[in-house]
Amino acid sequence: MKTGCGPDPAEAEPLPSELPPGISKTLILVGAAALVGALTGLLGVVFLRLLDEANGLRLALVEALRGWPAGVGLGLMMLGTSLIVGLAAWMVKSLAPNAVGSGVPYVEKILRGTGFPRHEFVLPVKFLGGLLALSSGMILGREGPMVQMGAVIVERVGKMIRGVSGIWRPLMAAGAGAGLGAAFNAPVSGTLFILEEVLRKVTPLGFVLAGTAAAGAAFVQRGIFGQGLGFQVGPSPAGPAWNLPVYAIFGLFVGTLGVVYNRYLLALAGSKGLAHRLPAVPRALGIGLLVGAVGWFLPSDIGGGDDLTQRVLSGQGGMAFLITVAVARFVLGPLCYAAATPGGIFAPIVALGALTGGAAGILLHVLLPDVFPSPVAFAIVGIVAFFTACIRAPLTGMVICLEMTACFGLFLPMLAGCLGAYLLATLAKDEPVYDALASKT
Repeated sequence: MKTGCGPDPAEAEPLPSELPPGISKTLILVGAAALVGALTGLLGVVFLRLLDEANGLRLALVEALRGWPAGVGLGLMMLGTSLIVGLAAWMVKSLAPNAVGSGVPYVEKILRGTGFPRHEFVLPVKFLGGLLALSSGMILGREGPMVQMGAVIVERVGKMIRGVSGIWRPLMAAGAGAGLGAAFNAPVSGTLFILEEVLRKVTPLGFVLAGTAAAGAAFVQRGIFGQGLGFQVGPSPAGPAWNLPVYAIFGLFVGTLGVVYNRYLLALAGSKGLAHRLPAVPRALGIGLLVGAVGWFLPSDIGGGDDLTQRVLSGQGGMAFLITVAVARFVLGPLCYAAATPGGIFAPIVALGALTGGAAGILLHVLLPDVFPSPVAFAIVGIVAFFTACIRAPLTGMVICLEMTACFGLFLPMLAGCLGAYLLATLAKDEPVYDALASKT
């Protein structure tokens, strides 16, 4: 790979769409995709387990510090979080600037021909910096590190395959999809996300490689390590079919929130955003102080939000609690992204959708319990609708929610919520967040 001032002309070739001529070349590519998918799945297992351990240590530390004199524990929590976040930002700035934020815009720029792979130190910085940032309580998603690490692994392998021009690019897309699938144990969604959001088309080569890599990652996660569903959800009936318009109206409301969220995030984290008026490391130190303070009072409600989403989908938490935490995460999430550490926005969006839907579901259930028998149904629709409003990939949103929850009986309410959210965001002329980040960062 060329690392000089200019890009390698070969890297700007059009993205291949067809399988290569000859069975042998196709089998080589399929085998390579399966291998790198398995490697991405293994890396995902290690990363996610270390992240779980680190989050457990953070919660234990908060409990231990509560026994210290008044104010001392809070101060130490804020200082420690600030230093950890600052270290993660320093690693990105000094060693691998391309490891900043979510990996999705980085991959999109390369595959759409507006960027070129510069992978030096990205893998270790994304792994270690991601662990530091996410375990400190930053409201960032684990899919950001996983997508970019998968893309880096596969792109390197793809460039070792000779005889098929430009094959590293569809393999890179496949690795990114495997990374997303590994982050949520949702291989079908990882494949669909690459086709719907990143490539924006279904091609024979893209589908075969992305599907193979995602299946390889799932084989490792599910077949070898026995990982199950992302969330456990009990019975959550949607109510009578004639209430589908209510889910669509709810989708319009969530779509409005998604548009505001996107624009707020870009106002902070875009290339001309407010946050960039401060140097990266001091900015991260200040944001870390704020996250540490919030984490002192809401230790289980910061971070990526998976445990919080699980609590909402289990029917825990009253309406006031859900709204309070949703507002806090709505404000703090884009600010955390502006800290320029590794970490994505996918998981925080899922949590926000669950919180918003859960609160709306409780209100409607209190008013009309026979018509809206389960607040959890609205929490699940909220996930899909918020995802659709922000990312504009409704099929991926519905499928990933189904893969994570197995709530297939809510497919029609999900569709109604997606339609409302998609319509609102489109009429508002709001740019999908990953496209905006790719062009404005």
